[in-house]
Amino acid sequence: MYQVLYRKWRPKTFADVVGQPHVTETLKNELISGRVAHAYLFTGSRGTGKTTCAKIFAKAVNCLHPVDGNPCCECEICRGIEDESIMDVTEMDAASNRKIEDIRQLLEEIRYTPAQAKYRVFIVDEVHMLTTEAFNALLKTLEEPPSYVIFILATTEPHKLPATILSRCQRFDFHRVQPQAVCNRLKYIAEQEGGDIDDEAGLMIARLADGGMRDALSILDQAMGRSKQINYLTVCETVGMAGTGYINEIVGCIINKDAAALMRLVSELYASSKDMLRLCDELISYFRSIMIICTVKNPEGLITASEAELGELKQAAGQFTSAQSVNILNMLQESYEKMSRGVNKRVEMEIVLIRICGLSDKQTMNYAESNASVSRSPSPSQSGINQTAAINSLISRIESLEKAVGALQAGFPKGAIPVLGTTSEPAAARGSVSAKQNSSNVPVSVIELSNSAKPFAEWNRALELLKEVNKPAYSVLSDSRAFVNGKYLLIDTNGFGRDMLRNSIVKESIRQIIRQISGIDCRLGPYSPSGAVQYNPNNTSGDITVSAVEKIKQRAAQAGIEVDEN
Repeated sequence: MYQVLYRKWRPKTFADVVGQPHVTETLKNELISGRVAHAYLFTGSRGTGKTTCAKIFAKAVNCLHPVDGNPCCECEICRGIEDESIMDVTEMDAASNRKIEDIRQLLEEIRYTPAQAKYRVFIVDEVHMLTTEAFNALLKTLEEPPSYVIFILATTEPHKLPATILSRCQRFDFHRVQPQAVCNRLKYIAEQEGGDIDDEAGLMIARLADGGMRDALSILDQAMGRSKQINYLTVCETVGMAGTGYINEIVGCIINKDAAALMRLVSELYASSKDMLRLCDELISYFRSIMIICTVKNPEGLITASEAELGELKQAAGQFTSAQSVNILNMLQESYEKMSRGVNKRVEMEIVLIRICGLSDKQTMNYAESNASVSRSPSPSQSGINQTAAINSLISRIESLEKAVGALQAGFPKGAIPVLGTTSEPAAARGSVSAKQNSSNVPVSVIELSNSAKPFAEWNRALELLKEVNKPAYSVLSDSRAFVNGKYLLIDTNGFGRDMLRNSIVKESIRQIIRQISGIDCRLGPYSPSGAVQYNPNNTSGDITVSAVEKIKQRAAQAGIEVDEN
Protein backbone atom coordinates (compact mmCIF):
# COMPACT_ATOMS: atom_id res chain seq x y z
CA MET A 1 0.00 0.00 0.00
CA TYR A 2 1.29 3.48 -0.92
CA GLN A 3 2.52 5.55 2.01
CA VAL A 4 1.98 9.30 1.73
CA LEU A 5 5.06 11.50 1.74
CA TYR A 6 4.51 13.22 5.08
CA ARG A 7 4.44 9.82 6.78
CA LYS A 8 7.19 8.26 4.70
CA TRP A 9 9.56 11.18 5.28
CA ARG A 10 8.70 11.81 8.90
CA PRO A 11 11.97 12.59 10.72
CA LYS A 12 13.51 9.69 12.64
CA THR A 13 16.11 11.72 14.56
CA PHE A 14 16.45 15.30 15.81
CA ALA A 15 18.91 15.98 12.97
CA ASP A 16 16.13 15.37 10.42
CA VAL A 17 13.74 17.93 11.94
CA VAL A 18 13.58 21.06 9.77
CA GLY A 19 13.46 24.59 11.14
CA GLN A 20 13.39 23.91 14.90
CA PRO A 21 17.06 24.03 16.05
CA HIS A 22 16.17 25.89 19.26
CA VAL A 23 14.06 22.91 20.31
CA THR A 24 16.10 19.98 19.05
CA GLU A 25 19.43 21.23 20.40
CA THR A 26 17.98 21.81 23.88
CA LEU A 27 16.36 18.37 23.99
CA LYS A 28 19.58 16.69 22.81
CA ASN A 29 21.62 18.49 25.48
CA GLU A 30 19.17 17.43 28.19
CA LEU A 31 19.40 13.81 27.05
CA ILE A 32 23.21 13.89 26.90
CA SER A 33 23.52 15.43 30.38
CA GLY A 34 20.78 13.28 31.90
CA ARG A 35 18.70 16.31 32.93
CA VAL A 36 15.41 14.82 31.73
CA ALA A 37 12.30 16.56 33.09
CA HIS A 38 9.11 14.75 34.03
CA ALA A 39 6.75 16.92 31.93
CA TYR A 40 7.14 18.79 28.63
CA LEU A 41 4.80 21.08 26.72
CA PHE A 42 5.26 21.42 22.95
CA THR A 43 3.33 24.32 21.39
CA GLY A 44 3.14 25.76 17.88
CA SER A 45 1.09 25.89 14.70
CA ARG A 46 0.09 22.75 12.83
CA GLY A 47 2.66 20.67 10.99
CA THR A 48 5.74 22.17 12.64
CA GLY A 49 7.00 18.94 14.28
CA LYS A 50 5.50 18.80 17.78
CA THR A 51 4.33 15.18 17.75
CA THR A 52 7.34 14.13 15.66
CA CYS A 53 9.78 15.55 18.23
CA ALA A 54 7.77 13.92 21.02
CA LYS A 55 8.20 10.48 19.40
CA ILE A 56 11.89 11.08 18.72
CA PHE A 57 12.36 12.10 22.35
CA ALA A 58 10.52 8.98 23.53
CA LYS A 59 12.89 6.83 21.44
CA ALA A 60 16.02 8.74 22.49
CA VAL A 61 15.27 8.59 26.22
CA ASN A 62 14.81 4.80 26.02
CA CYS A 63 17.40 4.02 23.31
CA LEU A 64 19.97 1.36 24.21
CA HIS A 65 22.70 3.00 22.11
CA PRO A 66 22.01 6.74 21.79
CA VAL A 67 24.26 8.83 19.54
CA ASP A 68 24.82 12.43 20.75
CA GLY A 69 21.31 12.63 22.13
CA ASN A 70 19.73 11.08 19.01
CA PRO A 71 18.16 7.58 18.99
CA CYS A 72 20.15 4.99 17.09
CA CYS A 73 16.98 3.71 15.33
CA GLU A 74 18.60 0.25 15.20
CA CYS A 75 18.11 -1.26 18.66
CA GLU A 76 15.06 -3.30 19.57
CA ILE A 77 13.63 -0.46 21.68
CA CYS A 78 13.83 2.07 18.82
CA ARG A 79 12.37 -0.39 16.33
CA GLY A 80 9.63 -1.41 18.79
CA ILE A 81 8.60 2.19 19.43
CA GLU A 82 8.67 2.90 15.70
CA ASP A 83 6.35 -0.01 14.83
CA GLU A 84 4.29 0.52 18.04
CA SER A 85 4.96 -3.01 19.33
CA ILE A 86 6.30 -1.66 22.64
CA MET A 87 3.49 -0.49 24.90
CA ASP A 88 5.64 1.68 27.14
CA VAL A 89 5.11 4.66 24.84
CA THR A 90 1.45 5.69 24.71
CA GLU A 91 0.01 8.36 22.41
CA MET A 92 -3.42 9.73 23.30
CA ASP A 93 -5.57 12.10 21.26
CA ALA A 94 -7.17 14.48 23.73
CA ALA A 95 -9.59 15.72 21.07
CA SER A 96 -11.46 12.40 21.19
CA ASN A 97 -10.50 11.36 24.74
CA ARG A 98 -11.18 14.55 26.63
CA LYS A 99 -13.38 13.49 29.52
CA ILE A 100 -12.39 12.85 33.12
CA GLU A 101 -13.02 9.10 32.65
CA ASP A 102 -10.32 9.00 29.94
CA ILE A 103 -7.80 10.69 32.23
CA ARG A 104 -8.67 8.34 35.08
CA GLN A 105 -7.97 5.40 32.79
CA LEU A 106 -4.63 6.99 31.87
CA LEU A 107 -3.75 7.43 35.54
CA GLU A 108 -4.52 3.76 36.13
CA GLU A 109 -1.93 2.81 33.51
CA ILE A 110 0.69 5.02 35.17
CA ARG A 111 0.76 2.72 38.18
CA TYR A 112 2.45 -0.02 36.16
CA THR A 113 6.22 0.09 35.66
CA PRO A 114 7.75 -0.14 32.15
CA ALA A 115 7.68 -3.62 30.60
CA GLN A 116 10.70 -3.24 28.29
CA ALA A 117 11.88 0.34 28.16
CA LYS A 118 13.46 2.51 30.84
CA TYR A 119 10.66 5.11 30.91
CA ARG A 120 6.96 5.10 30.26
CA VAL A 121 6.26 8.07 27.98
CA PHE A 122 2.72 9.44 27.63
CA ILE A 123 2.21 11.76 24.62
CA VAL A 124 -1.06 13.71 24.90
CA ASP A 125 -1.85 15.46 21.59
CA GLU A 126 -4.24 18.44 21.36
CA VAL A 127 -4.18 18.64 25.14
CA HIS A 128 -6.12 21.93 25.16
CA MET A 129 -9.27 19.93 24.31
CA LEU A 130 -9.41 18.33 27.78
CA THR A 131 -12.28 19.41 30.01
CA THR A 132 -11.69 21.37 33.21
CA GLU A 133 -12.44 18.26 35.29
CA ALA A 134 -9.93 16.23 33.26
CA PHE A 135 -7.23 18.86 33.79
CA ASN A 136 -7.91 18.84 37.52
CA ALA A 137 -7.65 15.04 37.61
CA LEU A 138 -4.31 15.19 35.76
CA LEU A 139 -2.88 18.04 37.80
CA LYS A 140 -1.41 16.26 40.83
CA THR A 141 0.05 13.37 38.86
CA LEU A 142 1.57 15.79 36.36
CA GLU A 143 3.31 17.63 39.21
CA GLU A 144 4.76 14.53 40.92
CA PRO A 145 4.60 11.50 38.61
CA PRO A 146 6.45 8.25 39.35
CA SER A 147 10.17 8.37 38.53
CA TYR A 148 9.68 6.17 35.46
CA VAL A 149 6.96 8.36 33.84
CA ILE A 150 7.44 11.25 31.39
CA PHE A 151 4.56 13.37 30.09
CA ILE A 152 4.77 15.20 26.74
CA LEU A 153 1.80 17.47 26.06
CA ALA A 154 1.31 18.91 22.57
CA THR A 155 -1.08 21.72 21.58
CA THR A 156 -1.70 24.39 18.98
CA GLU A 157 -3.51 26.63 21.49
CA PRO A 158 -1.50 26.95 24.71
CA HIS A 159 -3.58 29.91 25.88
CA LYS A 160 -6.43 27.48 26.58
CA LEU A 161 -4.40 25.53 29.12
CA PRO A 162 -4.81 26.33 32.83
CA ALA A 163 -1.90 28.19 34.43
CA THR A 164 -1.52 25.31 36.90
CA ILE A 165 -0.72 22.97 33.98
CA LEU A 166 1.65 25.42 32.28
CA SER A 167 3.66 25.94 35.47
CA ARG A 168 4.38 22.22 35.81
CA CYS A 169 5.89 21.72 32.34
CA GLN A 170 9.00 22.68 30.44
CA ARG A 171 7.61 24.64 27.52
CA PHE A 172 9.04 24.55 23.98
CA ASP A 173 7.55 26.82 21.30
CA PHE A 174 7.83 25.48 17.76
CA HIS A 175 8.20 28.18 15.09
CA ARG A 176 6.76 28.24 11.60
CA VAL A 177 9.34 26.79 9.22
CA GLN A 178 10.97 29.46 7.05
CA PRO A 179 9.91 29.37 3.36
CA GLN A 180 13.42 28.75 2.06
CA ALA A 181 13.91 25.84 4.49
CA VAL A 182 10.62 24.32 3.32
CA CYS A 183 11.64 24.78 -0.32
CA ASN A 184 15.02 23.09 0.24
CA ARG A 185 13.38 20.13 1.99
CA LEU A 186 10.80 19.75 -0.78
CA LYS A 187 13.52 19.73 -3.45
CA TYR A 188 15.44 17.04 -1.57
CA ILE A 189 12.38 14.80 -1.09
CA ALA A 190 11.23 15.30 -4.71
CA GLU A 191 14.67 14.28 -5.92
CA GLN A 192 14.62 11.17 -3.73
CA GLU A 193 11.19 10.28 -5.13
CA GLY A 194 12.40 10.59 -8.71
CA GLY A 195 10.89 14.00 -9.40
CA ASP A 196 12.01 17.60 -9.67
CA ILE A 197 10.61 20.88 -8.36
CA ASP A 198 11.88 24.36 -9.22
CA ASP A 199 12.43 27.18 -6.72
CA GLU A 200 9.35 29.18 -7.75
CA ALA A 201 7.07 26.18 -7.20
CA GLY A 202 8.79 25.33 -3.91
CA LEU A 203 8.31 28.85 -2.57
CA MET A 204 4.68 28.80 -3.72
CA ILE A 205 4.06 25.59 -1.78
CA ALA A 206 5.85 27.07 1.25
CA ARG A 207 3.56 30.11 1.11
CA LEU A 208 0.47 27.95 0.85
CA ALA A 209 1.62 25.72 3.73
CA ASP A 210 2.05 28.80 5.99
CA GLY A 211 5.14 27.41 7.70
CA GLY A 212 3.81 23.87 8.16
CA MET A 213 6.07 21.10 6.84
CA ARG A 214 3.30 18.51 6.85
CA ASP A 215 0.99 20.67 4.73
CA ALA A 216 3.85 21.35 2.30
CA LEU A 217 4.55 17.64 1.87
CA SER A 218 0.86 16.95 1.28
CA ILE A 219 0.76 19.53 -1.54
CA LEU A 220 3.99 18.12 -2.99
CA ASP A 221 2.53 14.61 -2.87
CA GLN A 222 -0.57 15.78 -4.75
CA ALA A 223 1.48 17.72 -7.30
CA MET A 224 3.71 14.72 -8.00
CA GLY A 225 0.56 12.79 -8.81
CA ARG A 226 0.07 15.18 -11.74
CA SER A 227 3.66 15.41 -12.93
CA LYS A 228 7.16 14.47 -11.83
CA GLN A 229 8.39 17.82 -13.19
CA ILE A 230 6.77 20.33 -10.87
CA ASN A 231 6.69 24.02 -11.76
CA TYR A 232 4.57 27.01 -10.75
CA LEU A 233 1.69 26.12 -13.09
CA THR A 234 1.63 22.55 -11.78
CA VAL A 235 1.14 23.81 -8.24
CA CYS A 236 -1.59 26.26 -9.33
CA GLU A 237 -3.49 23.50 -11.14
CA THR A 238 -3.06 21.13 -8.18
CA VAL A 239 -4.49 23.43 -5.53
CA GLY A 240 -7.00 25.26 -7.77
CA MET A 241 -5.30 28.65 -7.72
CA ALA A 242 -5.87 31.36 -10.30
CA GLY A 243 -2.15 31.97 -10.56
CA THR A 244 0.04 35.02 -11.11
CA GLY A 245 -1.23 35.63 -14.64
CA TYR A 246 -4.86 36.03 -13.62
CA ILE A 247 -3.98 37.99 -10.47
CA ASN A 248 -1.92 40.46 -12.50
CA GLU A 249 -4.82 40.86 -14.94
CA ILE A 250 -7.25 41.51 -12.10
CA VAL A 251 -4.95 44.11 -10.55
CA GLY A 252 -4.50 45.76 -13.94
CA CYS A 253 -8.27 46.04 -14.32
CA ILE A 254 -8.49 47.59 -10.85
CA ILE A 255 -5.86 50.18 -11.73
CA ASN A 256 -7.61 50.98 -15.03
CA LYS A 257 -11.07 50.93 -13.39
CA ASP A 258 -12.28 48.40 -15.95
CA ALA A 259 -15.17 46.75 -14.11
CA ALA A 260 -16.46 44.98 -17.21
CA ALA A 261 -13.13 43.19 -17.73
CA LEU A 262 -13.12 42.20 -14.04
CA MET A 263 -16.51 40.53 -14.45
CA ARG A 264 -15.24 38.62 -17.48
CA LEU A 265 -12.20 37.40 -15.57
CA VAL A 266 -14.30 36.21 -12.63
CA SER A 267 -16.66 34.43 -15.02
CA GLU A 268 -13.73 32.73 -16.74
CA LEU A 269 -12.22 31.58 -13.45
CA TYR A 270 -15.58 30.37 -12.18
CA ALA A 271 -16.13 28.37 -15.38
CA SER A 272 -12.71 26.78 -14.81
CA SER A 273 -13.91 25.61 -11.36
CA LYS A 274 -11.52 27.90 -9.53
CA ASP A 275 -12.48 28.34 -5.89
CA MET A 276 -13.59 31.93 -5.23
CA LEU A 277 -12.48 31.65 -1.60
CA ARG A 278 -9.01 30.65 -2.79
CA LEU A 279 -9.05 33.56 -5.29
CA CYS A 280 -9.90 35.97 -2.48
CA ASP A 281 -7.06 34.51 -0.41
CA GLU A 282 -4.66 35.02 -3.33
CA LEU A 283 -5.72 38.67 -3.64
CA ILE A 284 -5.27 39.15 0.12
CA SER A 285 -1.75 37.74 -0.14
CA TYR A 286 -1.02 39.98 -3.14
CA PHE A 287 -2.21 43.22 -1.54
CA ARG A 288 -0.47 42.32 1.71
CA SER A 289 2.75 42.30 -0.30
CA ILE A 290 1.78 45.66 -1.86
CA MET A 291 1.10 47.10 1.61
CA ILE A 292 4.49 45.92 2.91
CA ILE A 293 6.34 47.30 -0.11
CA CYS A 294 4.57 50.66 0.31
CA THR A 295 5.44 50.75 4.02
CA VAL A 296 8.86 49.10 4.44
CA LYS A 297 12.11 50.14 2.76
CA ASN A 298 13.53 46.61 2.55
CA PRO A 299 10.55 44.24 2.24
CA GLU A 300 12.49 41.20 0.98
CA GLY A 301 12.52 39.42 4.34
CA LEU A 302 8.78 39.92 4.86
CA ILE A 303 7.49 38.63 1.51
CA THR A 304 7.71 35.03 0.30
CA ALA A 305 8.40 35.39 -3.42
CA SER A 306 11.05 34.75 -6.01
CA GLU A 307 13.20 37.63 -7.28
CA ALA A 308 11.13 37.90 -10.46
CA GLU A 309 7.85 37.98 -8.50
CA LEU A 310 9.27 40.55 -6.08
CA GLY A 311 10.28 42.80 -8.99
CA GLU A 312 6.76 42.65 -10.43
CA LEU A 313 5.25 43.40 -7.03
CA LYS A 314 7.49 46.46 -6.56
CA GLN A 315 6.48 47.75 -9.97
CA ALA A 316 2.77 47.27 -9.20
CA ALA A 317 3.17 48.88 -5.75
CA GLY A 318 3.92 52.19 -7.48
CA GLN A 319 0.25 52.35 -8.51
CA PHE A 320 -1.03 52.23 -4.91
CA THR A 321 -0.55 54.11 -1.67
CA SER A 322 -0.21 52.48 1.72
CA ALA A 323 -3.69 53.74 2.70
CA GLN A 324 -5.21 52.28 -0.47
CA SER A 325 -3.66 48.87 0.11
CA VAL A 326 -4.90 48.82 3.70
CA ASN A 327 -8.45 49.72 2.63
CA ILE A 328 -8.42 47.08 -0.10
CA LEU A 329 -7.19 44.48 2.38
CA ASN A 330 -9.99 45.40 4.77
CA MET A 331 -12.56 44.92 2.04
CA LEU A 332 -11.09 41.59 0.92
CA GLN A 333 -10.88 40.30 4.51
CA GLU A 334 -14.52 41.23 5.06
CA SER A 335 -15.55 39.39 1.89
CA TYR A 336 -13.44 36.37 2.84
CA GLU A 337 -15.32 36.11 6.13
CA LYS A 338 -18.67 36.34 4.31
CA MET A 339 -17.65 33.61 1.87
CA SER A 340 -16.56 31.40 4.76
CA ARG A 341 -20.04 31.76 6.27
CA GLY A 342 -21.65 30.29 3.15
CA VAL A 343 -22.84 33.23 1.02
CA ASN A 344 -22.75 32.97 -2.78
CA LYS A 345 -19.01 33.10 -3.33
CA ARG A 346 -19.08 34.22 -6.96
CA VAL A 347 -21.48 37.10 -6.28
CA GLU A 348 -19.49 38.22 -3.24
CA MET A 349 -16.27 38.12 -5.28
CA GLU A 350 -17.83 40.25 -8.01
CA ILE A 351 -19.17 42.75 -5.47
CA VAL A 352 -15.87 43.27 -3.70
CA LEU A 353 -13.95 43.66 -6.98
CA ILE A 354 -16.39 46.32 -8.21
CA ARG A 355 -16.04 48.15 -4.90
CA ILE A 356 -12.26 48.03 -5.12
CA CYS A 357 -12.38 49.13 -8.75
CA GLY A 358 -14.41 52.19 -7.76
CA LEU A 359 -11.82 53.11 -5.12
CA SER A 360 -8.65 52.63 -7.11
CA ASP A 361 -7.86 56.30 -7.83
CA LYS A 362 -4.57 57.53 -6.34
CA GLN A 363 -6.13 59.42 -3.47
CA THR A 364 -6.61 58.31 0.13
CA MET A 365 -9.88 56.42 0.03
CA ASN A 366 -12.63 56.65 2.62
CA TYR A 367 -13.53 53.00 3.14
CA ALA A 368 -16.61 53.64 5.29
CA GLU A 369 -18.06 56.12 2.79
CA SER A 370 -17.48 53.81 -0.16
CA ASN A 371 -19.03 50.91 1.77
CA ALA A 372 -22.21 52.92 2.28
CA SER A 373 -22.50 53.95 -1.38
CA VAL A 374 -21.50 50.70 -3.12
CA SER A 375 -25.09 49.51 -3.53
CA ARG A 376 -25.70 52.38 -5.97
CA SER A 377 -22.84 51.05 -8.17
CA PRO A 378 -21.82 54.50 -9.56
CA SER A 379 -19.45 54.82 -12.47
CA PRO A 380 -15.80 55.40 -11.46
CA SER A 381 -15.87 59.06 -12.57
CA GLN A 382 -19.17 59.76 -10.81
CA SER A 383 -17.86 58.00 -7.70
CA GLY A 384 -14.90 60.38 -7.56
CA ILE A 385 -17.20 63.43 -7.92
CA ASN A 386 -19.52 62.17 -5.17
CA GLN A 387 -16.60 61.59 -2.82
CA THR A 388 -15.19 65.08 -3.40
CA ALA A 389 -18.59 66.70 -2.79
CA ALA A 390 -19.12 64.67 0.35
CA ILE A 391 -15.68 65.61 1.71
CA ASN A 392 -16.26 69.34 1.00
CA SER A 393 -19.65 69.16 2.71
CA LEU A 394 -18.07 67.48 5.73
CA ILE A 395 -15.35 70.15 5.96
CA SER A 396 -18.00 72.91 5.87
CA ARG A 397 -19.94 71.24 8.66
CA ILE A 398 -16.84 70.96 10.81
CA GLU A 399 -15.94 74.63 10.28
CA SER A 400 -19.48 75.70 11.16
CA LEU A 401 -19.46 73.63 14.33
CA GLU A 402 -16.04 74.96 15.35
CA LYS A 403 -17.26 78.54 14.97
CA ALA A 404 -20.42 77.77 16.93
CA VAL A 405 -18.37 76.27 19.75
CA GLY A 406 -16.13 79.34 19.76
CA ALA A 407 -19.16 81.62 19.99
CA LEU A 408 -20.62 79.63 22.85
CA GLN A 409 -17.30 79.58 24.73
CA ALA A 410 -16.94 83.35 24.42
CA GLY A 411 -20.49 83.79 25.74
CA PHE A 412 -20.01 81.89 29.02
CA PRO A 413 -19.71 83.88 32.26
CA LYS A 414 -16.18 84.58 33.42
CA GLY A 415 -14.95 81.66 35.50
CA ALA A 416 -17.20 79.04 33.88
CA ILE A 417 -15.04 78.47 30.77
CA PRO A 418 -11.74 80.44 30.55
CA VAL A 419 -11.61 82.82 27.56
CA LEU A 420 -8.17 84.03 26.51
CA GLY A 421 -7.65 87.76 26.58
CA THR A 422 -10.67 88.86 28.65
CA THR A 423 -10.39 92.40 29.87
CA SER A 424 -8.73 93.03 33.20
CA GLU A 425 -10.62 96.25 33.92
CA PRO A 426 -12.83 96.28 37.03
CA ALA A 427 -16.58 95.99 36.68
CA ALA A 428 -17.11 99.61 37.66
CA ALA A 429 -14.86 100.83 34.86
CA ARG A 430 -16.63 98.64 32.34
CA GLY A 431 -19.98 99.94 33.61
CA SER A 432 -18.90 103.55 33.08
CA VAL A 433 -17.93 102.78 29.51
CA SER A 434 -21.30 101.16 28.88
CA ALA A 435 -23.04 104.18 30.35
CA LYS A 436 -21.24 106.49 27.96
CA GLN A 437 -22.12 104.31 25.04
CA ASN A 438 -25.79 104.19 25.99
CA SER A 439 -26.05 107.94 26.52
CA SER A 440 -27.75 108.43 23.16
CA ASN A 441 -31.39 107.37 22.98
CA VAL A 442 -31.86 107.96 19.26
CA PRO A 443 -31.96 104.83 17.08
CA VAL A 444 -29.50 104.90 14.20
CA SER A 445 -30.33 103.47 10.77
CA VAL A 446 -27.81 100.82 9.75
CA ILE A 447 -28.79 101.42 6.13
CA GLU A 448 -27.71 105.05 6.26
CA LEU A 449 -24.51 104.28 8.17
CA SER A 450 -23.57 101.40 5.87
CA ASN A 451 -24.28 103.27 2.65
CA SER A 452 -21.96 106.14 3.59
CA ALA A 453 -19.34 104.08 5.48
CA LYS A 454 -15.76 103.66 4.24
CA PRO A 455 -13.50 100.60 4.65
CA PHE A 456 -11.51 100.58 7.88
CA ALA A 457 -7.92 100.20 6.68
CA GLU A 458 -6.58 99.02 10.06
CA TRP A 459 -9.05 96.13 10.50
CA ASN A 460 -6.55 93.38 9.63
CA ARG A 461 -4.17 94.77 12.23
CA ALA A 462 -7.04 94.89 14.73
CA LEU A 463 -7.80 91.24 14.05
CA GLU A 464 -4.17 90.27 14.70
CA LEU A 465 -4.32 92.03 18.08
CA LEU A 466 -7.67 90.36 18.79
CA LYS A 467 -6.03 86.97 18.09
CA GLU A 468 -3.60 87.61 20.95
CA VAL A 469 -6.28 88.50 23.51
CA ASN A 470 -9.30 86.39 22.47
CA LYS A 471 -8.64 83.49 20.10
CA PRO A 472 -12.27 82.22 19.99
CA ALA A 473 -13.48 85.64 18.87
CA TYR A 474 -10.69 85.86 16.28
CA SER A 475 -11.55 82.42 14.87
CA VAL A 476 -15.13 83.55 14.22
CA LEU A 477 -14.29 87.07 12.93
CA SER A 478 -11.16 86.19 10.94
CA ASP A 479 -12.99 86.43 7.60
CA SER A 480 -14.88 89.63 8.45
CA ARG A 481 -14.49 93.17 7.08
CA ALA A 482 -14.94 96.52 8.88
CA PHE A 483 -16.22 99.88 7.73
CA VAL A 484 -16.07 103.21 9.62
CA ASN A 485 -18.56 106.05 9.69
CA GLY A 486 -17.69 108.69 12.26
CA LYS A 487 -17.67 106.97 15.64
CA TYR A 488 -19.44 103.87 14.31
CA LEU A 489 -17.43 100.78 13.38
CA LEU A 490 -19.62 98.54 11.21
CA ILE A 491 -18.50 94.92 10.93
CA ASP A 492 -19.46 92.80 7.91
CA THR A 493 -19.57 89.17 9.15
CA ASN A 494 -21.78 86.09 9.12
CA GLY A 495 -24.48 85.12 11.60
CA PHE A 496 -22.02 83.54 14.03
CA GLY A 497 -19.90 86.69 13.96
CA ARG A 498 -22.91 88.83 14.78
CA ASP A 499 -23.79 86.56 17.66
CA MET A 500 -20.21 86.84 18.87
CA LEU A 501 -20.44 90.65 18.84
CA ARG A 502 -23.38 90.47 21.26
CA ASN A 503 -20.94 89.37 23.96
CA SER A 504 -19.88 92.31 26.13
CA ILE A 505 -16.37 90.96 26.68
CA VAL A 506 -15.75 90.63 22.95
CA LYS A 507 -17.19 94.09 22.23
CA GLU A 508 -15.02 95.68 24.92
CA SER A 509 -11.92 93.92 23.62
CA ILE A 510 -12.53 95.22 20.09
CA ARG A 511 -13.21 98.77 21.33
CA GLN A 512 -9.98 98.79 23.32
CA ILE A 513 -8.04 97.60 20.27
CA ILE A 514 -9.61 100.29 18.04
CA ARG A 515 -8.78 102.94 20.66
CA GLN A 516 -5.20 101.65 20.73
CA ILE A 517 -4.87 101.73 16.92
CA SER A 518 -6.77 104.88 15.92
CA GLY A 519 -7.65 106.68 19.15
CA ILE A 520 -11.37 106.46 18.30
CA ASP A 521 -13.85 105.50 21.06
CA CYS A 522 -16.12 103.68 18.64
CA ARG A 523 -19.53 102.11 18.78
CA LEU A 524 -20.01 98.71 17.13
CA GLY A 525 -22.72 97.82 14.66
CA PRO A 526 -23.41 95.46 11.77
CA TYR A 527 -22.56 96.43 8.22
CA SER A 528 -25.85 95.97 6.39
CA PRO A 529 -26.38 98.16 3.35
CA SER A 530 -29.43 96.08 2.44
CA GLY A 531 -31.25 97.63 5.40
CA ALA A 532 -32.44 94.36 6.91
CA VAL A 533 -31.15 95.08 10.42
CA GLN A 534 -31.52 98.17 12.63
CA TYR A 535 -28.93 99.22 15.19
CA ASN A 536 -30.11 100.61 18.54
CA PRO A 537 -27.49 101.81 21.05
CA ASN A 538 -30.03 101.49 23.89
CA ASN A 539 -30.43 97.76 23.28
CA THR A 540 -28.84 96.28 26.39
CA SER A 541 -28.74 92.77 24.96
CA GLY A 542 -26.22 93.77 22.28
CA ASP A 543 -25.75 95.75 19.10
CA ILE A 544 -27.77 93.47 16.80
CA THR A 545 -31.40 92.51 17.09
CA VAL A 546 -31.34 89.17 15.29
CA SER A 547 -31.76 86.22 17.70
CA ALA A 548 -28.59 84.15 18.19
CA VAL A 549 -30.66 80.98 18.42
CA GLU A 550 -32.41 81.76 15.13
CA LYS A 551 -29.07 82.45 13.46
CA ILE A 552 -27.60 79.15 14.64
CA LYS A 553 -30.70 77.30 13.45
CA GLN A 554 -30.47 79.00 10.04
CA ARG A 555 -26.76 78.19 9.66
CA ALA A 556 -27.28 74.61 10.80
CA ALA A 557 -30.13 74.16 8.30
CA GLN A 558 -27.89 75.42 5.49
CA ALA A 559 -25.19 72.92 6.53
CA GLY A 560 -27.68 70.05 6.82
CA ILE A 561 -27.25 69.71 10.59
CA GLU A 562 -30.20 68.94 12.84
CA VAL A 563 -30.47 71.25 15.90
CA ASP A 564 -32.46 70.66 19.07
CA GLU A 565 -33.68 74.00 20.50
CA ASN A 566 -33.30 72.69 24.04
